[in-house]
Amino acid sequence: MNDDISRPIFISFLLFFIGFLLGVSLSTHYKIHENDINIAPFLEKEFSEEKLSFSYIFTNNFKAALILSFGGTLTFGGLAFLNLVLNGMNLGALFYEALSLNDLNVFLLLTIPHGIFEFVGLIIAGSAGFKIPYELLRFALGKKKEMITEEDTKEFFKLVGVSIALILIAAIIESKITLKLAACIR
Repeated sequence: MNDDISRPIFISFLLFFIGFLLGVSLSTHYKIHENDINIAPFLEKEFSEEKLSFSYIFTNNFKAALILSFGGTLTFGGLAFLNLVLNGMNLGALFYEALSLNDLNVFLLLTIPHGIFEFVGLIIAGSAGFKIPYELLRFALGKKKEMITEEDTKEFFKLVGVSIALILIAAIIESKITLKLAACIR
């Protein structure tokens, strides 16, 4: 793999994984007990059938990909950094809750089918958000002659395109398969 692309992808994966570990770790220290709060009515209202449609799922994940890629570029990687860590923390917290409630099988069944595409898509979008700042840093350090080349721009848009394609696949799977699995589990 091209070294210019592999480093931003590695950084994105590492940030997502650190966020996951933080989510698990913080969940062990700040547990909300079942008897303290009942969130079922909120979840039923928040995740109604129309909000779990393909268009709703795709739109939300598409926005996240845009924030990661273009927002990350415009903030010199800041939004990509923040978004990757927070998404990882969210997944880590959910993983820990499932683990502590002995529902790990259900969690994996409802996460893996679409999550494989969604998480990889988000990580690739994050790497797009780091691509241009990485190239600017290389230029500033004297490691390349041009600030941003045509090839850099092409690689950025390839990463964005791949991430959107993966998020599209994830939204289809989540709306058509994962929701049916969830209905069977209830």
